[in-house]
Amino acid sequence: MAEPLVFDGVGKIWTRELDGTLRYIDEKINSVMFAPQFAWEKVFGGESGYPFHLTAQDLADTLSIEVPRYSPLLAELSQGAATEQGEVEFDENEEGILTSSGYKVKAPDKFEGTFVAGSEEVYLKSPEGQLTKLEKAATAPTADQYTITVDGTITSDSANDNSNLVVVFKWKKAKGTRNAFTGTRKPKPFKFIHRFELINDRTGKTVQVQLTVHKAIGGGTLNVGATRKTPSTNTIQLEVLEADITPDNPDGVAAEIIFSE
Repeated sequence: MAEPLVFDGVGKIWTRELDGTLRYIDEKINSVMFAPQFAWEKVFGGESGYPFHLTAQDLADTLSIEVPRYSPLLAELSQGAATEQGEVEFDENEEGILTSSGYKVKAPDKFEGTFVAGSEEVYLKSPEGQLTKLEKAATAPTADQYTITVDGTITSDSANDNSNLVVVFKWKKAKGTRNAFTGTRKPKPFKFIHRFELINDRTGKTVQVQLTVHKAIGGGTLNVGATRKTPSTNTIQLEVLEADITPDNPDGVAAEIIFSE
């Protein structure tokens, strides 16, 4: 396929570990930009303003990807984060009214979790916003104390009835995912594939295209922030590495693009 094409397709991407294990698939991507870079070092001499020799410099091919969604696997690929599956704990705070029957924290039931006993801090909140911490009591709390059940129901002295209450606590779920970012983390190399299609403007036919980078390593910036009414985007900057000679890459090329109409 030698005809010029306009690259305006996005398609989908996936990655494999170097042993072939499928690691990550995403079809909701904003852009993929493969940028091969070649440069010469010019050698000058004599009176001429033109170089008489060119010395090839090291290659600096890069690959950038923009995706609008966060993924723990994306954090692994781009940041070297560790992903763990298992029990997770969430920090929470709630404000409510302490009635004569008490106040029960709402998040554990709302999110189908479990209240973490002993994690709570309980405060009375004045109309001016001042917080007064209550101390935990086993039974018969005074106006400066509270009691709490295993499911997170708080009671206090009747003098505190109808007062505003602020509770800071933890709740947990048995199944969750944890991304850990250590100070010594490093991404691992992987194989990258981008599959998309274009249109041949002369024939009107669909052209199938695939970009393969046989060995890349992650970097760039993940956006794990939250801004009101503004969706986040993640820009991943990948470095292209010298590829190994393997059965699916017998020539050891770093990257390749294939076309078929």
